[in-house]
Amino acid sequence: MRKIFILAAGLLALAFSASAQQRMYLFPDFTDANVRFIGNTRLEKLRLNFDMLSQKLLYLDGETLMEITNMPMIQTVVTGDRQFMMREGMLCEVINVQDMQVLVNWRVKKVNVGSRGALGYTTQAKVEVLRSFEFDTPYTITDFRKPTEQDVHSLEVWRQKNENTYFLNIGGDVKRVQYLKDLYKAYPEHAQALKSFAKANKLKMQNAEDAFKMFQYLNTLRTK
Repeated sequence: MRKIFILAAGLLALAFSASAQQRMYLFPDFTDANVRFIGNTRLEKLRLNFDMLSQKLLYLDGETLMEITNMPMIQTVVTGDRQFMMREGMLCEVINVQDMQVLVNWRVKKVNVGSRGALGYTTQAKVEVLRSFEFDTPYTITDFRKPTEQDVHSLEVWRQKNENTYFLNIGGDVKRVQYLKDLYKAYPEHAQALKSFAKANKLKMQNAEDAFKMFQYLNTLRTK
């Protein structure tokens, strides 16, 4: 118990105002998780979530939103049947694809595409209000600030862009990939087949489902 209290004091946990910024969470709700740090110190049953925009690991202390600021010291985060670990300073989910271990850093970037004017056209004029944007994957978008009546005809328009990083571990040989060109370079002996497969199926690494289709196909090529 003493280790936990010492660690908690050493986290330099920061409290956040919920109205301060927009977040995009990996989990639909804050979920119970166990965090193990280097040195085998643990924090158990934290109500935890991961913000894919800021790459911050956040938890609730009562109703106060807190940040774990010593993420490089994390060994594992386990919630339900999902496991995470640190790789190159990034929190990554561990997913097994047959005999390949894939570490995924879930990352989303906001891209500004202009502002919605009174007639519905997108312009480049900046405004202060963020508009909630649609996201077609199972992530939760939290828009803490609601537009006022005067904002209705001038809202900043955003779209989301996936910028996931993947670490492919095959028999201890780890390759870091983010784009299709990275995958081709990492496995040159299969590059032409991978290119043909991606083109025929219109796959993009920015789509996580497409990325895992590429990894599964890579496995079939390796085992031929």
